[in-house]
Amino acid sequence: MARPIKNGLDYFPLDVDIFEDEKIEAIAGEFGIKGELAVIKLLCAVYKKGYFVVWNDLTRATLLKRLPGVSKELLDQIVNRLVTWGFFDESLYNSAKVLTSENIQANFFEATKRRKSPKPTAYLINADNNEQATVVNAGIKPQSKVKETKVNKNIVSSESSNTKHSENNAVLYWINQVNPAEAPFITQSIQHWVNDFKGQDEIVILAIDDMLKNGARNYKYLEKILKSWEAAKLDTPEKVANHLAGHYHKKAQRQQRGRVTKLPDYISNPPKPPKISPEKEAEIKRKMAEFCRDDDQ
Repeated sequence: MARPIKNGLDYFPLDVDIFEDEKIEAIAGEFGIKGELAVIKLLCAVYKKGYFVVWNDLTRATLLKRLPGVSKELLDQIVNRLVTWGFFDESLYNSAKVLTSENIQANFFEATKRRKSPKPTAYLINADNNEQATVVNAGIKPQSKVKETKVNKNIVSSESSNTKHSENNAVLYWINQVNPAEAPFITQSIQHWVNDFKGQDEIVILAIDDMLKNGARNYKYLEKILKSWEAAKLDTPEKVANHLAGHYHKKAQRQQRGRVTKLPDYISNPPKPPKISPEKEAEIKRKMAEFCRDDDQ
């Protein structure tokens, strides 16, 4: 059975200085800690859906359940202030009661840039007013480096039931071998790479091993390896293993050819004979002459 397509995020970035943002400080000044908490809950609601949420009775009721002590009127006031002060896009809120922003959309598309599913187009800021617009303008970071040749838009591929397990295998291997406190966006990217290789987590694990052998411990290096394997159509663990065996064999041969044998010091720099004083030299000659006379007799 195919796994349902994920629309939202499991994690989203939260700046450590969010409460120092002038808009949030204004919310805190007017509504206190209830206002700050409402902002976080609103962001969770948006990213759980994707990059926007429609502000309607259902959304409001759901948020109120998660914000004890906050009334409907107070929550509406907080949302209206956030819209007025530009935390959420005012034009989309006024026209469609949609809560989103350029920053939210940029974060979402960065986090989902490796997803195979078609990029959503509804309510994009600075895009065509038509909700079916297909062009993203300069006001939002576009989904980068999506290889459209890899995706058949007329076919929705089904994933095996153990894909999630495979994703977790690669993520756990990274956490155990590289970084036990990895950022969520990196672990999500590793999961997407497993999906790109059709659930074959062994390929990603081999790439992690190769990265460590080369003395690297960062995701960019891992991504560089995986992109090169993907371009070379190394789409099975067997192909990857053969590629690595050939690579390291050639590397060893190059090292062997370039190795220079160092001679021992006593050969390359032989010790010089000790100097003999003239008196000692004369003594040796005298003894040699006496030795020769004795032999003649």
